[in-house]
Amino acid sequence: MPVVPETTNLIRWFCAKFKPALTLGRAALLSGILCRLQGYEKDGKLRALQDCVLFLQAQRLGLVVLTANVSDYDILLQLIPTGRVLFYRCK
Repeated sequence: MPVVPETTNLIRWFCAKFKPALTLGRAALLSGILCRLQGYEKDGKLRALQDCVLFLQAQRLGLVVLTANVSDYDILLQLIPTGRVLFYRCK
């Protein structure tokens, strides 16, 4: 199967723009700290990693994370105060 130049260019653009390896590495480190502080077990560790990836990717793109997860994101904001998070409550 031939390589399509547009696909190759798209992959290069994506990796340059979003830097997935860098973001995932930082998120793994951050989620380890979060899991240690919160005392998470197996299920909580994956959720914490997903939250950290979302938090760091939003920070990289200049976006705000909208969440009801105050306990985790409060700690993330204390560790990385430049992130932006908007909390809400369910009634």
